[in-house]
Amino acid sequence: MKNAEEIVTRAIILLCLSDRCALERTSIEGRVYSLKERDEQRKAIYKWLQEKGYISSMILDEKMLFEQEVDKGNKDEILSRQIQYKAIEPCLWSLGLEDTLSDYDCFVSKDFHPILEIGRKHTLESLLNKCHVRELEDIELHKEISMLWHWRTREANNVIFNQKSAKEVILSTFGKQYLKVLDRMEAFKKGHDDFILNNKAFRDLNLEEKNRTRFIAKWRHHAFEWIAEDRSWDEVELNT
Repeated sequence: MKNAEEIVTRAIILLCLSDRCALERTSIEGRVYSLKERDEQRKAIYKWLQEKGYISSMILDEKMLFEQEVDKGNKDEILSRQIQYKAIEPCLWSLGLEDTLSDYDCFVSKDFHPILEIGRKHTLESLLNKCHVRELEDIELHKEISMLWHWRTREANNVIFNQKSAKEVILSTFGKQYLKVLDRMEAFKKGHDDFILNNKAFRDLNLEEKNRTRFIAKWRHHAFEWIAEDRSWDEVELNT
């Protein structure tokens, strides 16, 4: 399992990466910025990461993105990487910096900059003093829950869910040891026959809702797998 320093460092990198991706837009939070202004901000973020010592924990393609000038790459591809913002919350939850995990029905919009103390006065030591890593058992439980959500989104069109309850399919696919995981999932505690999102069974969601949930579930699963295992961020295997 990753330690507190590794987890909080990854959360910081993901937040800064999201900020870098957003610079590909001409309008940010309702204000229009020139290309020069946006590229200066890219440099400023990268310099901050260097000064605070986080560069060594970044993977190669993250460094390459920061070194690439704004508006010089594939804009859609870069913006699509902002979805990794969803992975920040599991990191903060694992550190006790967030009390709860959001539902799978929408992208996280909470501003994590204050929690991670992003700014000139930021120190890793100060941040680590606020961290209280949760028990491995709790992290493992939520890793399994996130895996099941990711699995359900990948099996979105499987007709078996029109014939059997999701609980039956899970137990026949993954084994009876998953009963304890299902007992902690709200939908199954209430006797529903499928995963529930916005009071609707997953099989009844429209295509847009299913696709959105798939991306959200993927990155929460990715985060928990990374936290619980001894792999680098880009080596995580999402087996479902």
